Amino acid sequence: MFAWPNQPGVCGDPVCIGIDRWNSNAVSVGSRIKAAALQSVRAATVDSRGRIIVVGNYQGAGADGMDFGVVRFNADGSDDTSFAGDGGTIVNFGLGQGNNDYPLAVAVDRDDNIIVAGSAQRASVADSDFAIARLRAGDGSLDTTFSGDGKATVFFDLGPNSRVDQANAVAVRNDGKIVLGGIALDSAISRTRPVLAQLNKDGSLDTAFCNTSCTLNAGYTGISDGKRVYYFGTLSAHSDEILGIDVASNNDIVVAGTTYSDDGSARRAAVARFSGTGVQQDERLEDGVSGNARFTGVRFSDGIGTRVIATGDSGPGPNLFIAQGFGATLAPLTNYGNCLTGNSGLCFIGGSGLADPGPNAAGQLHLDARGRPYFAGTFFISTDPDRGHLLSLRISNNTGPLPDRIFYNGLQ
Repeated sequence: MFAWPNQPGVCGDPVCIGIDRWNSNAVSVGSRIKAAALQSVRAATVDSRGRIIVVGNYQGAGADGMDFGVVRFNADGSDDTSFAGDGGTIVNFGLGQGNNDYPLAVAVDRDDNIIVAGSAQRASVADSDFAIARLRAGDGSLDTTFSGDGKATVFFDLGPNSRVDQANAVAVRNDGKIVLGGIALDSAISRTRPVLAQLNKDGSLDTAFCNTSCTLNAGYTGISDGKRVYYFGTLSAHSDEILGIDVASNNDIVVAGTTYSDDGSARRAAVARFSGTGVQQDERLEDGVSGNARFTGVRFSDGIGTRVIATGDSGPGPNLFIAQGFGATLAPLTNYGNCLTGNSGLCFIGGSGLADPGPNAAGQLHLDARGRPYFAGTFFISTDPDRGHLLSLRISNNTGPLPDRIFYNGLQ
C-alpha cells in the first residue's frame, strides 16, 4: 500500500491509495489505484481474512476539522462494501480548538476489529491527547463496548503550558488489551518524552500497568496506573520519540524510535523492552551508519520474544536504510548483517551504486506467516530525482538479507 498523488482521470481525490500485491518471489501479481477521499495516507494493515485497512487524514465538514479516515478493501483490492456501506468511514472526536484529529497508526485484534490511534485536539490551546477508536469488524461502526462510544483518549499533560500528547504506534495483546506508544511534550524543558499507555479491552486504563511501584518513570511520579513516561539513555533535557511498538505472546512490549542529543543536533536509533506491566527490562542505542539514525519499526520475530528485529534509516539526509537483529536482552545478533554495532547490522539503499541521492525514508515493518520481516520505505534515484520510489524488502529471520543485495525501483 502506498499514497499516490491526485491524478486527473485516475483518482479525483486529494490522495489516491495504491495497492500492489506481490507473490512470495517478489513478483507483482496486480496493482490498483483506489479513490478514498483522504488528504494523506498514514498507516495500513491486513486482517486475518486478507482485507486491507488503510487510515489517513480526512477533511471534515464545517467546524469538524481533520478526522480519522478509515478505508477497508477486500483481499483482491476491490471496495469492501460491507464496511460502512461503501468501504470507508470517518471518526470525529470533536473535542475543541480546530477539532483536528490525526490518525497515525492502525492494528487489528483477534476478532478483526480495527483499532486506530493518533491524537485529538482539546479545547485549550496547544493541548492534544492520545486518541483511540475501535471499529467493529462486521460493519465498520464504532464499537460501543469500547469506552461506551467506541472512542477513548489518554492524556499525560507533562506541561506546564503546552500539553501535546500523540500516539504514534499501537499493538494489541492476545487478551485484547491495547498498548500505545508515542510522545508527550514537557513544555518546562521544551523536550518530548517517550510515553506508553495500556488500555483494557473495554477502553479503560489498565491500572496494573506501571502502577505506583513502577520504576524509571523519568521523574514523573504522578504518571502511573495505566501510563508511564520513559527516556532513552541518560535522564537529561533531550528529546525522545517512540515510532514503533510490538507485543509478544507473553505480553512483553518492545518499542523503537530515536533519541536526540541535548542540543538536538544529533540522533541515535533506540529500542527498549518492557514487561507486560510496564517494568523496563533492557535498552539499546545505535548510532547507525554515518550517524543520525532512527528506528521506525520493530517486531518480535517469535512468540516468546527471543528475537527482535528493528528497521529504520540513518546517515546524512538520511540516505541509508538499516535493519538490526537483537536477542532477548537486546544484545545485537552478531550474524545479522555487517554494518552496525560489532558488524552485526545490515545497511542497504534503494538505488544502484554505493549510495543514492536520498533522502531514504523508512516506513512500516511487518511479519509474514513464517516470521520473516517485510520492510517498506521510499527512496530517490539520480535518474528520477523528483519522484519517490517504493522499496519492498523481505528479510531473513536468521541472518537478514545479504549485505550486497540491492533492490531496484522497489523490487528485487
